[in-house]
Amino acid sequence: MKVLLVNPISQNTSLSSPDLGLGYLAGALKKEKNHVEILDCVNLKFTFKKFQKYIADSQFDVIGFRVFSTDLFSVKKSLQIVKNNRPEVNIILGGAHPSAFPEQTLEYFREADFAIRGEAEEGLTALIRNLPDLTLEKKINIAGLIWRNNEKIEINSPVFPENLDSLGLPDWNLIDPRHYPYQTSYFVKSKIVAPIIMTRGCPYHCTFCSCRSVTGHKIRHHSVSYMMDELKFLKSHFGIKEVCFIDDNFLALKSLVMELCEQMIRQHINMNWSCFGIRLDLIDKETARLMERAGCYLLTVGIESGSQRILDHMKKNLSLDVIKEKTALVHHETNIKMIGNFIMGYPIEKAEDVYKTIKFAKSLPLDGANFFPFHPTPGTEIFNALTANKELNEINWNSMGQDRIPYIPQGISKKKFTWLFFLAFVNFYMRPKPMLNILLATKSLAKLKYVLYRIFRTII
Repeated sequence: MKVLLVNPISQNTSLSSPDLGLGYLAGALKKEKNHVEILDCVNLKFTFKKFQKYIADSQFDVIGFRVFSTDLFSVKKSLQIVKNNRPEVNIILGGAHPSAFPEQTLEYFREADFAIRGEAEEGLTALIRNLPDLTLEKKINIAGLIWRNNEKIEINSPVFPENLDSLGLPDWNLIDPRHYPYQTSYFVKSKIVAPIIMTRGCPYHCTFCSCRSVTGHKIRHHSVSYMMDELKFLKSHFGIKEVCFIDDNFLALKSLVMELCEQMIRQHINMNWSCFGIRLDLIDKETARLMERAGCYLLTVGIESGSQRILDHMKKNLSLDVIKEKTALVHHETNIKMIGNFIMGYPIEKAEDVYKTIKFAKSLPLDGANFFPFHPTPGTEIFNALTANKELNEINWNSMGQDRIPYIPQGISKKKFTWLFFLAFVNFYMRPKPMLNILLATKSLAKLKYVLYRIFRTII
């Protein structure tokens, strides 16, 4: 089969990064002798006119789209283009939105033939293996398949692979990091940064996080030998000098992280690296020091709020005292920089909670701070609560893109909320140390302009 995997046109993201999900899928499909290509419409800056020409000139049997909730209208238009130009092509959808809304996905996307929920390596390969002679019995047994049985939409249970090493490496040739302007923050040390992942799943129950709808509760992981092979491959084939671990919960298996760090040191991997998804309560002095010795220079830590009332409602299972203790530990025991992530506009927040967050962010030894507007994301506990309470009667998915404000808590006006955002950024960054950090880290006028653009885009 000739298969095209698509990262769709989107107006809701400012930069594209190598899509590991599509890379893993491509690798799995190639194992079964399929011809696979990846089309990253965001990275290529595709318009719908360019997409239409590409599809009209193509010869694919199957086209798969990765679907986020923010891109529903874009994907809908893209599917119509495919059907108008190549009506015989099988269209398959996957990603976060089909995982959260399996039935509604096929109801909305009438042009799609199938969708897959959860991790799709097993289900997608089985589906394509059995096309076009897909019997009812085969459909029933394909993991995570969302399909039409006459007028009824059937939803199969997803499967989460236990042995991640068995998936093989992502097809890095199709998501070549050298072709992406991927910058995890203004602190990055290299022009090219490759995202990698060591674990899947998260055992925590934060009300605002949707990762479990795709990867499940149970933590599964690659082996250290697998990770070392991937790092060496990226270094030797693409000249990569820096990677970013984008795990949802990087320190969930602390012994695994320590073993990896020890091997990176012992085998002289000599790479700079950073990581997202750090829970502060999981870090200690020994781990932080070892991570730094292995090349870690930056942590992005999920703090979310400076109000204990809000943290408790989020089910973050984290106290303000622990946050203070652990950020101080990293600051005093290492030279690792820290960027704190904060959410503003959580449903039960009052203005006084936001003021607490602003004050708390300034009090911590952070080198940077991201203030994100709350997004009622499908597949989360808080989304379900808001829809049940009729607070989200009609969802404008386009308003849920990066840096946009799709939701404002009751009791706070839009004008007041915009002012609070302005206040958060100004209070944190208009101080000597954060300003100096930005100036020293950006090193170019173009990069500084981008940083300032990201800071003030939400406000304006």
